[in-house]
Amino acid sequence: MWAHSVNSNGVRHELQEHLRSVAALAGEFAAPFGISDLAWWSGLVHDGGKAWCAWQDKLLRVETAKGRVGLDHKSYGVHLAHAHGLKPVEWVVAGHHGGLTSAGEVEDLREPADEDDERLRAAAWADTEKRLRVTVPEMFSKVPALPEGFAPGADPMAKEFLVRFLFSCLVDADVLDTQAHFESCAPRLGADLDASAALTRFLDRRAEFLRKRPQGRMDDKREQVFQAALAAASHEPGIFRLTAPTGTAKTLAAGAFALQHAALHNKRRVIVAVPFITITEQNAAVYRDLLDPADPAAPRLVLEHHSHVELDDPDERGTHHSWHRLAAENWDAPFIVTTTVQLFESLFGRTGSKMRKLHRIANSVLILDEVQALPHRLLPQVADALRILSEHFGVTVVLSSATQPEMWEVSFPDIRPREIVPDPAALFAECRRVRYEWRTDPKPLLADVVAEALTHPQALLVVNTVRDAQRALQTARTLADTDVTLLHLSTGMCAAHRRQVLGEVKSLLQQGDPLLLVSTSLIEAGVDLDFPVAFRAIGPPESIAQVAGRCNREGNLGADGLVVVFDPSDGGMPPSYKTQIDKARQHFGPDMHDPEDLDALGRYFPELYNTLGINRDKSVAKVIGQNRRRLDFRSVADGPLTAGGSTYRDRELAFRLIVEDTVPVVVPYGDAAARKTVEQCLARLRGAQPDKASLRLLQPYLTTLRRRTTQRPDIAAQLTPVIGDLVEWRGSYDDGFGIVLEPETEDFLL
Repeated sequence: MWAHSVNSNGVRHELQEHLRSVAALAGEFAAPFGISDLAWWSGLVHDGGKAWCAWQDKLLRVETAKGRVGLDHKSYGVHLAHAHGLKPVEWVVAGHHGGLTSAGEVEDLREPADEDDERLRAAAWADTEKRLRVTVPEMFSKVPALPEGFAPGADPMAKEFLVRFLFSCLVDADVLDTQAHFESCAPRLGADLDASAALTRFLDRRAEFLRKRPQGRMDDKREQVFQAALAAASHEPGIFRLTAPTGTAKTLAAGAFALQHAALHNKRRVIVAVPFITITEQNAAVYRDLLDPADPAAPRLVLEHHSHVELDDPDERGTHHSWHRLAAENWDAPFIVTTTVQLFESLFGRTGSKMRKLHRIANSVLILDEVQALPHRLLPQVADALRILSEHFGVTVVLSSATQPEMWEVSFPDIRPREIVPDPAALFAECRRVRYEWRTDPKPLLADVVAEALTHPQALLVVNTVRDAQRALQTARTLADTDVTLLHLSTGMCAAHRRQVLGEVKSLLQQGDPLLLVSTSLIEAGVDLDFPVAFRAIGPPESIAQVAGRCNREGNLGADGLVVVFDPSDGGMPPSYKTQIDKARQHFGPDMHDPEDLDALGRYFPELYNTLGINRDKSVAKVIGQNRRRLDFRSVADGPLTAGGSTYRDRELAFRLIVEDTVPVVVPYGDAAARKTVEQCLARLRGAQPDKASLRLLQPYLTTLRRRTTQRPDIAAQLTPVIGDLVEWRGSYDDGFGIVLEPETEDFLL
């Protein structure tokens, strides 16, 4: 009996060999969370239906044309699992190709409504079982018991995650063994983290970097945070918080904690999740410099995985590229730098492509950097996921931020994360580098704020919308002296344009040349700039505090950096800001607390969550939780069905970190050579055989627009389709601020 058709060597894949190999791999993958026997048996039965004589005959008929068999092969494993009361196996076998679904869909697979279908399936099952009892007898003689985690009184949310992780083990094992057959090799398995060796290399290279770097006034505070991280790593695994001011090198401190903790507690890997791709790229580069071997032929440690990394370029077949592509599919790497979107939409996803990697998270150290950027509406579910990972899957969680969200107060007030820095408030007081001034009553015009910012030799001006950023830049162009360099950053610009601007800003700051940088909030996290003065339009306190982190960052002005918070009477803001600002006014402002006050932030966040109702009935988080309890994986990932028997799913009630539906846009930026490259890539993508190498080359020249913006007649007229959702911008592109739009206030926000 065969599982798969011939490979390049003309060899077919024996069914019993495939079932046993997948079982062995799945059992190995599930060992860290104690369900090896169940995972082993899931692997043994997952393709059992292929023993059906009709399936075997069809495989041979379609083999030459490389066609699909197209006959059911999942229902027998579901049927057998049901007969033994192993419901988790029913779910994962039913979904091992199409994805986890819901109770009703699994039942339909096991018990078809049509009587003729039921008779046909019963006959197929009988034929299948007769063959399997001879070829794979252990499928029937070694049926496992249901693990304790699935007992009736077990935590229902942890039970749901166990199904997810069981599914991950099965799907990854299935894919690896199938790939091995078609590539005529053994399954590709990477090594776990050698944390002790990695830590030694990390510390040595950091020391070398510090020796070459000019000393700064903040260095002693950075060293204090770093040593606190190393010391805290000896504590027992659990949930930790790294609360420290911006500019205190939390990225390095978190990495040191993770490696030391992994060495002491035998953790298998480190996973760093960051909310923004720009910071992901930056952090990955830092960790590569500190951890990857100098020999390019030696195995890599650091895997960077996000949507801007091309993983399947047919024109690149080098060893490193091949490792990167394969490791990214299932996070089979010792040290992973990814985005929070990749992490959480995999944890709450339902398809095999998203969830193959989940079992790799078990027994790891998970760092959530810039954790304040997680969306409020999902915090109860994020907190529950982190709780379960810590309590049931051996994961040590590190929450890193200068402005920690109080997510535990919402749903798990008994959970108290351990602080890595023993006294964060004292550290913030010692690191105080700015004073705050408020221009909120009366409200100034945006033009007046621009004029005030221009009175300073070097200043940063941060506003809430792309439209306001463009208006501020245009105003500055009319007011500024000719010796002042005016620059702009926003999502209206492509990545190459933003990188060029950041490089110019850093150079001007170092030289002391006159400069005004106008930006949206994308400047607020992970961008290493040091202005003497910063202006920030009224916003959430954590956003204001992040802008303060770009002011007097190195402490060269003592405590005399200046942050001006203003509320422009003619300015815009994202819809979500109003409630946050209204609540913030009760705690922060003139004659009140500043936005970096930890005690005030600790009171503000729980009050905000209560006002937003993030845990109320019918809230997004509550609906997701209800669907998780029902093991309705499709509703969690895709949204529940709307009322009235509709087949439409409400995406607003699905687990999605990014709610806005955006369209990737290629823009005309760069010199003549860059524009020629863009034109050639677009021509290839529009051709008969589009290639992924062209998509990779276009990445620096992409930005995004909201889909509803692209549907406006005046905007649609300036867009040309390329391939899929990708479009080309044919309108104006300003060298200062990027795509030229005249949007409505809320049409084109960061």
